[in-house]
Amino acid sequence: MRRIGAMAAAVLLLLAACGTSPRAQAGSPASATPRILTRVLKLARGKDRPLPTTLWYASGPDGTGMAAGRHPIVLFSHGLGGLPEQFAPLATGWAKAGYVVAAPAYPHTNGRVKVDSGDIRRQPADAAYVLKQLTVSDLAPHLNGDRVAAVGFSAGGTTTLGLFRKGHSPALRAAVSVAGRRPATGFSGPGAPMLFLHGDRDPVVPIEAGRAAYDAVPWPKQFVTVPGKGHGQYLNPGDSDFPQVSARILQFLEEHV
Repeated sequence: MRRIGAMAAAVLLLLAACGTSPRAQAGSPASATPRILTRVLKLARGKDRPLPTTLWYASGPDGTGMAAGRHPIVLFSHGLGGLPEQFAPLATGWAKAGYVVAAPAYPHTNGRVKVDSGDIRRQPADAAYVLKQLTVSDLAPHLNGDRVAAVGFSAGGTTTLGLFRKGHSPALRAAVSVAGRRPATGFSGPGAPMLFLHGDRDPVVPIEAGRAAYDAVPWPKQFVTVPGKGHGQYLNPGDSDFPQVSARILQFLEEHV
């Protein structure tokens, strides 16, 4: 796997890796050790905007289908030159906790095309489209479409923040931006708590850019600095900070979604 290139700001809380807990509605919890299934939805927002979307979710007791209940959604956005599968360890952890994770490969910024960074401004609409399509898919009876979190890394963090513009769905309950920048659009619509994580030695997206995005948010927010780290290596399971960072993100999702 390639290198994954109103609360006060805080230095990284080195939490012990916390256990996961199911998030399906009461009476239909996920298994304590569920099998995690993957599936790709062939979505497209027009001829020039294919959006193949990888899903991760916990299986039912027999190891097939989706676990009973209605599950909240995590919409994950990759960075420039990235792919959903690079973030499988994070997505698997969220799926084990009872979320359904949906990660589109954006049409002009994924790792299989010539990257056009100017297309980032169009990606929030892509993300919103993916969420809408999930609610009318065959999985809809198993999804709690009123409880959605958006998470993104780098340009995906900017995409995530760009979802929270005027007219956004109140189903968007929370956001996590990892090493992202401020989006071109302003923040508007229903408020949502936001978590920012950023390495203080990031050479790609300087931490000052992450703080500028944080400063622009008018809602409850947290800024977590990852000391001594660059551009997102702490999202790789082999990194010493991965257990603490992944636990911090999951804790935030558990608290707000």
